[in-house]
Amino acid sequence: MGLGHHLDSRPELSFDYQKGSAKLTGAVLRNYAAGTIIFDPECEGSRILFINGGWVVSSKTMANGTRIVTDFSLHGDVLSSASASIAQETVQAISNVKCYEFVGHLSAKAGETPSQLPLIMTIEMMKRHARIVERLASIGRRDAFGRTGHLLLELAVRAGAASRPDLDGFECPLKQSEIGDALGLSTVHVNRVLKEMRLAGLVSFRNGIVEFLNRRKLIELVEFDSSYLVGHSSENVPYAV
Repeated sequence: MGLGHHLDSRPELSFDYQKGSAKLTGAVLRNYAAGTIIFDPECEGSRILFINGGWVVSSKTMANGTRIVTDFSLHGDVLSSASASIAQETVQAISNVKCYEFVGHLSAKAGETPSQLPLIMTIEMMKRHARIVERLASIGRRDAFGRTGHLLLELAVRAGAASRPDLDGFECPLKQSEIGDALGLSTVHVNRVLKEMRLAGLVSFRNGIVEFLNRRKLIELVEFDSSYLVGHSSENVPYAV
């Protein structure tokens, strides 16, 4: 039973577009240092970013000062300043981030080859919607163990193959507080769950490395079904521009 194993009979979906298409032209390479605010609720203009490397967190700050993490974005994901503004999200680099930026590129000019960008934007937003729906299901119906295990398994699929061939896991720059803000748990509760998972021989999260000690069992325990992660695989192909 691997990452692609489905626990139910939902069909796999596929979308017919190529992220590496030559039609994705006109992008500017951008680099953001860890901690940089990429978008905030007051951002102006229309900017679209395709993440080529690094981790990004989207969050909302409530009136009482607490923060809710709405999504994590990784290699291959899309960020939109317009979406962040409407949702009143702050989008921040967790690690050093490299991305390609398109400014006002939602339609082609007369005489130009039609861009695939509108289609890709639509599909990527659908994929983000599916992730958020699954997160809502976790918060509403899964206990702390299930929420945490499910998120780590999701991030493993999205992060792709580990840089070390002997590692069943992935490099993860997240803090326990960020995991807690995504799952509606305190940092103390997240720490307790991660310790429980380690002692049960399921997963270890230390020094920025998530290592699955028994991925098969964890998948079964939290009933992880990767079919909502449409378009993700262990091999991430960078955007060609």
